[in-house]
Amino acid sequence: MTNKTFEEIFEELARHNDRSVIWNNWLEYVIEINQVNHNGKKTNFHNNEETYIDLMEAWLNELNTKLETEPYYDILGHFYEELVQSKAKGKSLGQVYTPQSVTKLLSEIAIEDQFTTSDNLAYDPTCGSSRTLLSAHVESKGDLICIGQDIDLTSCHMSVLNFFSHGVRGSILHMDTIEEKFYQGWRINKYLYHGIPVPHIEEIHSVAEAFDFIELKNKPSRVIENYDNNNEADKEVVIPAAKQTGQTTLI
Repeated sequence: MTNKTFEEIFEELARHNDRSVIWNNWLEYVIEINQVNHNGKKTNFHNNEETYIDLMEAWLNELNTKLETEPYYDILGHFYEELVQSKAKGKSLGQVYTPQSVTKLLSEIAIEDQFTTSDNLAYDPTCGSSRTLLSAHVESKGDLICIGQDIDLTSCHMSVLNFFSHGVRGSILHMDTIEEKFYQGWRINKYLYHGIPVPHIEEIHSVAEAFDFIELKNKPSRVIENYDNNNEADKEVVIPAAKQTGQTTLI
């Protein structure tokens, strides 16, 4: 157990390593150790596992402190902006994460009082670190299945862990939304209230798997064929139709 803050531990690692590399390596580590279907895969974490555990503990401790006064908090996005983007090459990407006050307003507008049935789906095609989906989860009192997509892998990794740590049930897809190319994905907390009582992550291999939740009895209607998903070419997959009943698109 460590008494150091997340920033202190991260800065120690960053003295001898590229900040972006350490950040992404740590995100991959936390996702991998919480996957229920990793099939023995082990990424090379460059002998940093012990420090990564301390970093994970500090992240959860600081998040829990924030959640005592906030219904949700994208602490990973905050750390990323402060510790990586502002001091490393990532700044050149021009990424700006939506302020929490704005995401709260967006979700309040999108989610009406009647938007509470178990078949409901929230979808964000450019989710970033999923601040808007976190807000939608809170506004709906946890009744939504949240689906996020982003072309940036770092953002996807942060989204996976934001879902994991906030009890959000949904999926994150690393894909090019415009070109409709799927690269990889994760389904989070599918069984959280249906057999597995702790947060968990599953790796998925198609877009269709992202919608495999018992609440989604009627799958979204738009069907696209011939997705390039590296391993399962020409497999039919499903992506959301923005106007479908019981579904909202958050932008």
